[in-house]
Amino acid sequence: MTETDAREGQRRTPSLLRRLIPFILIAIGFAIAWASGVFSEEGRAGIAAFIRGLDATVEDHFWLAAGLYLVFYALAVSVSVPGALWFTIGAGFLFGQWVGTGVALLGATAGASIIFLITRYALADWAREKFSGRIEKLRAGFEADALNYVILLRLIPVFPFFVLNVGMALLSIPLRAFVLGSLVGMIPGAFVYASFGAGGQRALEQLAADETPGLSDLLNPPLLAAMAGLAVLAVVPVIVKRVRGGVPGEKTETGS
Repeated sequence: MTETDAREGQRRTPSLLRRLIPFILIAIGFAIAWASGVFSEEGRAGIAAFIRGLDATVEDHFWLAAGLYLVFYALAVSVSVPGALWFTIGAGFLFGQWVGTGVALLGATAGASIIFLITRYALADWAREKFSGRIEKLRAGFEADALNYVILLRLIPVFPFFVLNVGMALLSIPLRAFVLGSLVGMIPGAFVYASFGAGGQRALEQLAADETPGLSDLLNPPLLAAMAGLAVLAVVPVIVKRVRGGVPGEKTETGS
């Protein structure tokens, strides 16, 4: 295998993993449901009691709980705690499809903004040395149209979330363009994964209440919306490639 072939294989691997996300999430959901005992009468009774208690707590202190979760999300993102996707699903599970999307979106944007500001004003020299190669890949696009490029890179996560925040901070992107572009660009992903959380919560409630749960118990509007959204997100890079001739950042080291 040549060095070029090896690089091509490395680029294809993340793309393949992104396309497999819907199936991975479904498999994990079934595994969690099975391990929780939801398919047994005793297990369903315990889960039903837990969900009723959680729902009651959140309902009694809804906006306080949402605010605290938003702060938790932002702090977790700002220190690069892995698993932000699961935090978004958790927001949908706790607060529903729409409020969960807002909580996740604001939390992710706030956390990213913290990284952006810390990098720009405290860690610029270290970050420039650490990520110089990737930053150069971003420079031309941001010089042409900063806001639209931020939106595009949030919508199509070619670069790791932390690296993208750092790179934007070092390229003199205006803070307002960073925040607005992040908010707009992350809306689809936040909605999709919050919908998974909301749909999972409804499915668990239904499974816990029914003596003979079936596949139809897992299919509800938020979950169906999430599946449709993942399908749409999967084809966005293909559409962008056709329109722009390539996805931002998907160039070889030689090409850059």
